[in-house]
Amino acid sequence: MDRRQLLEEKARRVALREAADVKVREIIEELFDKQQRFANSKSRYLAVIGSRRAGKTDMWPRIAVAKALSRPRSLVRIWSHARARTKELLWQRILYLLGRQGIPHKAHEVELSFKFENGSEVRLVGADKDKEVQKKRGDSTWVEIVLESQNFGSLLKPLVEDVIDPSLVDTMGSVFLEGTPGPICSGYWWDITGGEDSAEVWQSKGPESVSMFEVHRWTLLDNPYIPHARQYLENLKKTRNWADDNPTYLREWLGRWVNDLGALFYKFDLVRNTFDPERVQPWGPGWTHVLGWDLGAIDDMALVIWGWREGDPTLYEVFSWKKSGARAVEVMEQIETQEREKKLNIIKKVADTQGGGKMYVEDVMSRFTQSFEPAQKNNKYAHVMLLNDDLLVGRVKVRLGSELQEELIGLMRDPDYPDPDKPDAPPTEDPSCPNHCADAGLYSYRAAYHYVPREEKPRKLTREDGDEYEEMLVRKHLAEKQSNWYDEAPDDRGW
Repeated sequence: MDRRQLLEEKARRVALREAADVKVREIIEELFDKQQRFANSKSRYLAVIGSRRAGKTDMWPRIAVAKALSRPRSLVRIWSHARARTKELLWQRILYLLGRQGIPHKAHEVELSFKFENGSEVRLVGADKDKEVQKKRGDSTWVEIVLESQNFGSLLKPLVEDVIDPSLVDTMGSVFLEGTPGPICSGYWWDITGGEDSAEVWQSKGPESVSMFEVHRWTLLDNPYIPHARQYLENLKKTRNWADDNPTYLREWLGRWVNDLGALFYKFDLVRNTFDPERVQPWGPGWTHVLGWDLGAIDDMALVIWGWREGDPTLYEVFSWKKSGARAVEVMEQIETQEREKKLNIIKKVADTQGGGKMYVEDVMSRFTQSFEPAQKNNKYAHVMLLNDDLLVGRVKVRLGSELQEELIGLMRDPDYPDPDKPDAPPTEDPSCPNHCADAGLYSYRAAYHYVPREEKPRKLTREDGDEYEEMLVRKHLAEKQSNWYDEAPDDRGW
């Protein structure tokens, strides 16, 4: 390349950069004041805790595209707890922004990526479990954005500390976390954003490992695009009979942390409903098992195995597993491994056969040495209530740290319940929360018989029982004498 070509290339890059700077300013100016303060912060570690309808989802396309345009050949990753969820939230929003702003790009829907003229890329990714999170190691990134952090549970810490943070070392880039408060004041997301009820911006008050996070808070009351927000909340409180200190109101609509066990779909308690698998092993002689399989193509495949023993009304989780996009052979390998290693006595295996599931399960049974019955899915909430009754009295216990535990502790009731248009409809799960292990667990729970009491065998009497023992001997003697009389006595005809 000669001098003239070098100068032309330099001029082209300068022009691209100047045009990108103009676009970046225009995009950031579309944000309202509190969002702009967040986007323009100099901190590398940022978190926003907010309410529903606070405009967070509409903010991320603008921040992601602006960051990609501001640095050539950079990678911006946006995470959600599932890849399909990331696409659902942002794909169309980013396309609309790029088209409206006239920003040249190449969109790849299979890869879920947007590539720009300066060589930068915005990529949508998912993190379904720790194994999947670890696969994303190694990329050098400029910006990492995590959506709905409250739904990651125990995966949020390894995602941030083991995957995201090392990926930013080369570029000294930024990490952005966002979400609403979870139903319980604990965990990594609480450590970062908890402990402050009124400030709009503060330094994290959690442990030293998260103290570098600058935390911002705003709610729908700060969103200028919902001018009727205050009247909406007043009507909502009246409709649902909420006081100003109602935990769901504080958490969902004011962005404040508060223990809100009533918001959980299942009445799960970490102390009452867990057991240490090192101390209790629910398999071996005397144990009976059932297995539930929740099918998913884009969503997770999930398995849950329960076990119980005669004379004990408690149902114990033996195993839970899930994986996004898992193939049938992977599911069968998980089942066969558990059966082989634990020598399980599985009396029933049930699978979700609704929709295309019936054909899929039948094909699986023709290829593998496994047999499944259709899971009972009618009257779901009636059986959710039965499971909740068992949870409340401690008759259902799950393994500490299992996939099932992580779902149950974060699976919230739909915050829009009750629906004024359907006042008699039963509660449903929050659609943003993962529930695949929970569904598999409910299917197999319905097939379990842990609640059936054992028939008590009469105690054998001894001489020490005195009169009761003597009476038993007399009854036995009379019974034997009567039996002999029937055997020996002739009938009326002399036979």
